[in-house]
Amino acid sequence: MAKKKQSYLRGWLGRQGSIKRSQMLFILTIFVPLISLFIIIRIIPIAATLGTSFTNMHLIRPVTKFVGMKNFVRLLEDKQFISAFFNSIEYVVVAVPLEIGLGLLFALMLSRKIKFESLYETLYFIPYILPMVPAAIVWKWFYSPGSFGLANYLLESVGLGRVPWMSNPRIALLATIGIHVWKNLGYFMIIFLVALKNVPAEMREASKVDGATIWQTIRHIELPLIKPIILYGIVMATVWSWSAFTEVYIMTQGTDISTGAEIQVLIYRVFQEAFVYHSMGKGCAISFVVFLVSLVIILVQFKIFRWGER
Repeated sequence: MAKKKQSYLRGWLGRQGSIKRSQMLFILTIFVPLISLFIIIRIIPIAATLGTSFTNMHLIRPVTKFVGMKNFVRLLEDKQFISAFFNSIEYVVVAVPLEIGLGLLFALMLSRKIKFESLYETLYFIPYILPMVPAAIVWKWFYSPGSFGLANYLLESVGLGRVPWMSNPRIALLATIGIHVWKNLGYFMIIFLVALKNVPAEMREASKVDGATIWQTIRHIELPLIKPIILYGIVMATVWSWSAFTEVYIMTQGTDISTGAEIQVLIYRVFQEAFVYHSMGKGCAISFVVFLVSLVIILVQFKIFRWGER
């Protein structure tokens, strides 16, 4: 009897082991190519960038030497890098609240079943699908100096004075951020609207029966339910703002800005150092700083949202 039980147990363990082996084979077949692709596309370039940042690699100079932390020390002494760093911080501080706040506001308005909802959704989303280069060129004409630009023409038509959109350093960066917000606002509005439409109608009806106002319904029912989508929107808005480049590059070409330094951001500095001055070591050092700071910002955002759930 005991031998029969042992043989049965061994057979059962063997079958269980074969099932586990087949499952492991399936997991390896599915995930190994994905993990390998992630390593090739993400991990290796980050490691290569970090390695290059410790060298004096130059696109024209053939000899490359290890210089340690010299490139990072040079960044701390580079006034253009410091200016670009704070411009990027201002980009995030201004653009992210505007994109998330306005996107959420418009989504809440459209979720109330207003007339011509599809038309409004299309109009808001069109800027997002437009290529940034032609859109930025149009905006450059919009911000043209004097009365040639549409912005100043409209201001003068209502009795207001002209604004030096792209010649005043304080205004120029905000005007460029405005392009970024205009471009991405429709995307965040759409994802928030889709999330709000998935909120169960029964919960809204129950809140009405309990006498809750619209604001109370939004605050205590709708916003908590779409909190993961809001976090996703904040992270994406932060990444896009922190890595802004195209609109900054276009607005510095052929405008009345003297050097473009007034609106340069970190990614623009990477382009300048690596492909204009050919200093790949310094350019990779800036790239790694961008990566580290963006990682810290995103981790803080996740921490804040998790802290709010406790």
